[in-house]
This record gives sequence, C-alpha cells and structure tokens, in this order.
Amino acid sequence: MKFRFLIALSIVLSLFGACKSREEVPAAAVEVKVPLWVSSRPNNGFKYVGIGFAEKGRSGNYQMEAKKNALYDLASEIKVDISSNSVLYTVQNSNSFNENFNSLIKLSNSDNIEGYTLVDSYENDKQYWVYYQLDKEEYAKQKALKKQQTINKASNFIASSFYDEKNQDFSSALKKRIQAFGVLTPYLSEEINFDPAQTEGLKNILDLTNLIQNQLQSITIVQNKIIPELKPYQAVYEPLKFKLQIKNKLPLQNFPLSVISEEDQVDVSESSSTDQQGELQIKVQSVEPLNQYVSFSLSPDITTLMGTDSVSRAGITLLKQFIQTPALKVQANVTQVTIYVEVNEKNFGKPTGLSSIESLIKQKFEGQEVRLVDKAAQADYIISANAETQKDISSDILEKNYQLSLVQLIVDLQLKKSGSSDILYKQQVTEVYGYANNAEKAGLNAYSNPKLQAKLAEALFFLKRKILVY
Repeated sequence: MKFRFLIALSIVLSLFGACKSREEVPAAAVEVKVPLWVSSRPNNGFKYVGIGFAEKGRSGNYQMEAKKNALYDLASEIKVDISSNSVLYTVQNSNSFNENFNSLIKLSNSDNIEGYTLVDSYENDKQYWVYYQLDKEEYAKQKALKKQQTINKASNFIASSFYDEKNQDFSSALKKRIQAFGVLTPYLSEEINFDPAQTEGLKNILDLTNLIQNQLQSITIVQNKIIPELKPYQAVYEPLKFKLQIKNKLPLQNFPLSVISEEDQVDVSESSSTDQQGELQIKVQSVEPLNQYVSFSLSPDITTLMGTDSVSRAGITLLKQFIQTPALKVQANVTQVTIYVEVNEKNFGKPTGLSSIESLIKQKFEGQEVRLVDKAAQADYIISANAETQKDISSDILEKNYQLSLVQLIVDLQLKKSGSSDILYKQQVTEVYGYANNAEKAGLNAYSNPKLQAKLAEALFFLKRKILVY
C-alpha cells in the first residue's frame, strides 16, 4: 500500500515539473507578414484602387491621415477626360491651368467619393497603411446621378436669376449665375447641357459664362460734368464721387467694386460699393504733388459679392479663366493748393509802402505743392495779415529821459478757407519793437527788427499745418 502511494506521488510530481517547465519557456513572437499590396499595387479592371499611408511619428491621428491619402490616391485613378463640348476645352492649351484644374478636380473628388470599401490595413512600428477599393460601375452610376442633380440645382439658380433681372435686381441676378457656375465646377471637364425651357434659352455652361460676361460688361460710368480735384498733403479728403449704371440707364445698386489708383502718389482705399442711387465713393487716403490728371480703375468685385458662399468663392478662380472682368476708368485732377496772401502794413495808421511781412509769408509757402495767386477768387485759402504799430507804455519815460521813442509792432494773422467766413487759424504776433528819436522812425525800425522774422516764422509754421500735412 505504501509502495503504491509513493508511485502515485512520483507521477504527480513529474507532471507538475513538466507543466512548470512549459510555463517558463516564452512563446515565440508571431511575425506579421507585409501584405503584397504594400509593395506591389493591385491592378483590377473593375475596381478603382486607393492606397495611402502615414508616418506614425508625424501625426497624432495617423489613421485619418492615411485614409485621406488613400482617398486622394483613389481620386487620382479616376481619369479626367476633357470633352470637346466642355467649357474646359476652351482653355486646354494652357498647361498650367489644366494642371491646377485637374488637381482641384481630384481634391474635390476625394472629398465627395462615396461607396468605397476598406479592403485591408497594415501597420508596423513606423507606418500605417490602408487599402480602399471603389466599384467602377457603381461609381459611374452615382456620379451620373449626382451630376444630374447638380445640373438641376444650377438650372434653378439660373431661372431665379432671370426673375431677379426682370425685377431690376442686378446684384442678386449676378450672384445666382455665379452660384450656378460654382456648383458645376466639378464637371467643367465634361459636357453640361441645360433644359432651355427652364433656363431662358441657355443651352450649356458656355452660354452661362457668356451671360455672366455680358452682364458685367453692361456696367458703365456716368461721366461727371466736372472732373473732381485733389490737393496734396491734406489732413482729410472728401471722397471722390462717381455714378455707375447698367443698361436702360438704371443705377447700379449696392454693388462692390475694387479700386486701384494708377499713380503711386495717390493712395485710395482698395474697395468700395455703390449705394441705392448707384453712387460710388472712393476714399482718398493721401495725395502727393503731381499737377496732372490721374486715373482709377474700377473692377466688379465678384469675390466680395459672393460673401461667405464658399462653393461660389472657390469657383470664382476658375470663372475668371473664362470671363474678363471689365475695368472702368474714372479720373481726378491733382492740382496745387492755391493761396492768396493779403497784407496791410501800417505805421500809426499810414501805409508803410513796405512789403516785408508779405515777402516773409510768401517765402514760407514756396514749393511744388503750393501756388500763390493774385486774386482771392482763384484761391483755396486766404492768408491775411494786418500789421500796425503803436507806442509802448514805456515810451513816455524813454522820451523824457533819453529822447527815444519805443514802438511795438503787432501783426494779426488769420487763415480762412476761400468762400467761407470760418477762421481756421488765428494768431497775434507781438513783442516786436523799434527804437528811434521819433515814433514814426521807431515804427519803421520795428518792421526791420530780426525778431519779426523769427516770431512770424513760428506763427506761420502752425498756420501751414492747417493747410498741408506732410
């Protein structure tokens, strides 16, 4: 009995040792085999193939990055054939445009592809790969359906645009036609036909681009009877005003335009918009001396017109390949600031016959930006200076003790806008004196006192800043 027990115990210990030894031996790592499609691209006559990968260390969401690349690859397989009846055919000789257009089509396709399936995925320590397929026949059916839906949507925009045009809403009509072009952008390489009964006789997208072109070319400028003038170095400028109209002499209402000055010396805001009466105001920022006519180019700003409509704004870049946005010309005359100087120089109420103060004033306004005129009616600004002498309060004491007269010269300086009674600047020049053995000579000596030039120059500095701002 004891012998049997020992045998049984021996067997149990042997089994326990065998199990323990098996636990201590690590299992061999299973090696993941690299799929053939990673190194050799599959070729399937019935399927589009898209393969993409992403580096794990470069992106936190490497799986989405790989999927994006795979779908772009899938879209690249979908060949873009240019139909001879397509709008793209008209510019197919432009290689750079074709390349940009094809890239846009591929990107658009990668965003809109549906019905693709995930075939396989693979990853290692550094990369993540995905493999997608898309059935060619199913894709063709879905694309044809989506294309027709898009054409119907564009046709509705076109029909609505003619309704707006009949109601004299120029901007809304144009916006809807650009929207129609925008939604059709993915199909510009293909033939696109409308139902003429629905689109007021438009048969295809070429008719649509011609319609947009003709509408833009219907904008004209109402010529001003008087060309507006600009003066250099003004602190504030009144806006230049022009009227725009469309056919039938209707005002171009609430329409944005880009503005370009053709002279660097005239700086204007780069955009503006007409009001309800069709009036456009060009905001002038700065003007430097030119003494000549300058032109401004006004171009319809269809990007601003479309606002936040992302589909249409994306299509505008392509639309500009097929239309020419007309540039309208308006003019202004940059002329010198004209100044009339009016000076009265008196000595105890009598004219001095001198022109010392007048000469000093005119010297301060010499320059290409200013022209002095002989008549007040020809001037933009009028500078008036009234100079008069009077005995100083100390003169009596000096005469009694030293037989000398002390005379003070006072100059009242004013600046006015021509045709206005408003005084833009006013200053009194004082503390200029003359000495002599009699009052009359002392008064004349005050006019030749060097201090007059210094005091007058200081006052004229601030006066000039009211006329010119450098």
